[in-house]
Amino acid sequence: MRRSIRKNFISITMILVIIVCLFSHIVFRPGEAYGYTEKTGVVDVDEGSSLNMRDGVGTSGTKVIKQLEDGAVVTIIDEARASDGALWYKIVYGGVTGYAISTFITNVQDKIEYKEDADFEAYLNAQGFPESYKNALRQLHAKYPKWVFVADHLNYTWDTALANQSVTGRSLIGKNEKSSWKSLETNSYNWDTGTWYTFDGGAWCAASKELVAYYMDPRNFLNETNIWMFEQLSYQSAFQTKENLEKILKGTFMETGKNTVKNDETGATESYASIIMTAASKSGVNPYHLASSMIIELGGTNPSSIISGTVSGYEGYYNYYNWKAYAANGKTAVENGLIFAKGTDAKALRPWNTRYKAIVGGAIMVGTDYINVGQDTLYYKKFDYVGTPYTHQYMTHIRAPELESAKTAKAYSQELKSGSPIVFKIPVFKNMPESAAAMPTGDGNPNNCLASLSINNYSLTPTFSKFTTSYSLIVDKSVTSVNINASAIVSSTKVTGTGKYDLKEGSNTIKVVATAQNGSARTYTITIVRQDKPAGGGTTNPGGSGGTVNPSFTINTTLNKNSNNTITGITPGATVADIAATVTVSGGSFDILDANKKVKKDGKICTGDMIAVKDASGNYVSYYPTVVYGDVNGDGEVTIKDLLILRKYILGTASLNGAYLQAGNANKDGNGVTIKDILVLRKQLLGTGKIDQK
Repeated sequence: MRRSIRKNFISITMILVIIVCLFSHIVFRPGEAYGYTEKTGVVDVDEGSSLNMRDGVGTSGTKVIKQLEDGAVVTIIDEARASDGALWYKIVYGGVTGYAISTFITNVQDKIEYKEDADFEAYLNAQGFPESYKNALRQLHAKYPKWVFVADHLNYTWDTALANQSVTGRSLIGKNEKSSWKSLETNSYNWDTGTWYTFDGGAWCAASKELVAYYMDPRNFLNETNIWMFEQLSYQSAFQTKENLEKILKGTFMETGKNTVKNDETGATESYASIIMTAASKSGVNPYHLASSMIIELGGTNPSSIISGTVSGYEGYYNYYNWKAYAANGKTAVENGLIFAKGTDAKALRPWNTRYKAIVGGAIMVGTDYINVGQDTLYYKKFDYVGTPYTHQYMTHIRAPELESAKTAKAYSQELKSGSPIVFKIPVFKNMPESAAAMPTGDGNPNNCLASLSINNYSLTPTFSKFTTSYSLIVDKSVTSVNINASAIVSSTKVTGTGKYDLKEGSNTIKVVATAQNGSARTYTITIVRQDKPAGGGTTNPGGSGGTVNPSFTINTTLNKNSNNTITGITPGATVADIAATVTVSGGSFDILDANKKVKKDGKICTGDMIAVKDASGNYVSYYPTVVYGDVNGDGEVTIKDLLILRKYILGTASLNGAYLQAGNANKDGNGVTIKDILVLRKQLLGTGKIDQK
C-alpha cells in the first residue's frame, strides 16, 4: 500500500515537472509582467510644480530621472506598493520608463484599443494627414469618435517655418530652465561671460531652435490633454458653460466666492465666471480660452500688479490679457501694459479704467485681432502663419499653448468630451521630418570656447579668437618641441591637449579640446610645420675656415614680413616677376615655389605660394608663405569664388588652414574669419572698397 502511494506521488510529480517545463517559457520569462491592462492617466499637480518620475518604487534609494509637468498624459503599464504602502505607477512618457506616485496621476482609464475603422481611415486620407500623425489620431478617435480632426495644410516648408520661428526674441523660455532649452545664438548667449541675455524684464531667455522645433511640431501634442491647443476658439454656447468655466477658475484669484467684478452695464456685482461668459458672448471667443489666457498671463494665485489698479501713475487702470505688456523704452512690462490700457479705442472699450472693460474689451481685441483673422487656435496664437507670418503672436512664451491646453482639457467634463463634435484644426507643414521633433534634455553650462590659446615664444596665425578653431605656425628645424597653453572662458569647461609636444620634421597636427559641462566639445587645431633645413642655412664658424654664412633675406617696403614668416602686401594679380623684383638675398639666392613646392617661373602670385631662400650651395634653408588677403582659393585674385568659400567656412561646410585661413581674415581684426570679412570682400568686388593687403 505504501509503495503504491509512493509510486503515484512520483508519477504526479513527474507530470507537474513536465507541465512546468512545457510552459516555463511563458511563466518564468524574466523582466515581463502579465495580466496588467495598460491605462492612461494625466499628471495633476499645482501650477509651477512638477511630478518626479523615478527609477524605482518609492523615494528611498531611488533617483529622479524626469520631471513631468501638469497635464502630461502618461501610459501606465504596471503598479506596485512602496515600503510605506503608497501606490506607485510604472509609467511611460516621452520614451522614458519609470515610476511615479499615484496620488498625482488622475483620470486613470483603461487604454482603448483602436479597431479598424474604414470610414475613419478614408477620412484621414482625404484630409491628407501624413502617416506620422495617424496613430495618435486613431487613439483619440477610439476614445472620442465624435471629435473632428481637420488637416490645415500650410504653404510653408518645415525648415523655413522653423528658421523664422527661432529668430531671437520670437520665442522665450524661463531663464532658470535647463541649458538645452535656451538659445546659444550670438545675440542670445554671451560667450565671453558664459551667461544668457535676458528679455522682458530679465525673467526670460531666447528659446533654443531645438526647443522651438519640439513645441512647433504638432505631432508632439496629439494626446487628449494637449490636443486642445488645436481646438478652434470660437464661442460655442451649447457646451461652453459657466459651470465648466468655474472648474478652470477654481484655485485661482478668480474662483467664485473669492473676488467679484462690477458689471458696468447692469451695475450688479458678479463673479469672474459670469463676467467672462459675458466677454465670450460679446467677443465670440471661447470663455475657457479667455480664462486660461488670463491665468497664464497674470498668475493663478498672486496675480500681476497690472490688474491691481494701484500702480503709481496708473491708478485705476487694468490690463487682464497683458496687451502690449513688454519691457521697452526704459519702462517695465507692467508700465507699458498700463500705458496701453490708458489709450483710447471705443471698439475695445478702452481706456480700461474698470475691471469689466478690461476683461470684456480685452476679449473683444482677442477676437478681432486673432480669432477672427485666422489665428483661431492656441497654437496659431503663438505660431503665426497669417498675413505677414511669424510676427503677429499673442505670446512669446514657447510653452504657452501646452500649458493653456492642459487647463482647457480640465474644463471640459468627460460627458462633454465624449458627446460633442469638437473641431480640432491641426497644422501640416510641407516637407516635414518623418518623425516628431524630440524634446532637448541636456543641461549644464554649454560654453565650450577657449579664452586663450598660445604657444610659448611664438605667435599663432591668425591671432586667437574663441570662434576660430584652425591655426598654423612655421618653425625652424632647430625647434624640436613646443609648449601649448590654453584656458577656458568658464571654470566648468574641461580643457585637454595642452602641454609639451615633440615636433617631427614636416607637418605636426595638435588638437586642443574644450569640453563644456553639458558634454559638447569644440576642437581647436594647430598645424605646426617644422622646416626641413635650418633657417640660417647651416652654422657659422667665425674662428675657422669652411663655415657657411647665413643668407640675408630682405624685401622692399611694398611688402611685409610678419612674425609668423608670412609675406603680405601683395596686390591681387601681381606676377612672379613683380614679387621677384622686390626680394634681395645676400649670401644666397631664392626661388618662388607654388603650393606643391615646385619652382614657379611665371604667372600670378597666389596665397599658398612660397619665397624659398637658398644658401650658397643651393640648398633651401627657409620658406616664407605668401598671403593675398581675400584670395582663399589660391588663384591670385579676389573673386566671387572666394566669397562663396568664406561663406561655407563660416557655416562649417568648408575648411581653411595656414596661409589660406590668414587670407580669409580680410579685415585683419584679430577675430578670425567672420561675417565682417565677407562684407570686406563684397565691397572689393562691388568696387566700393579695397582690401588693405599690408
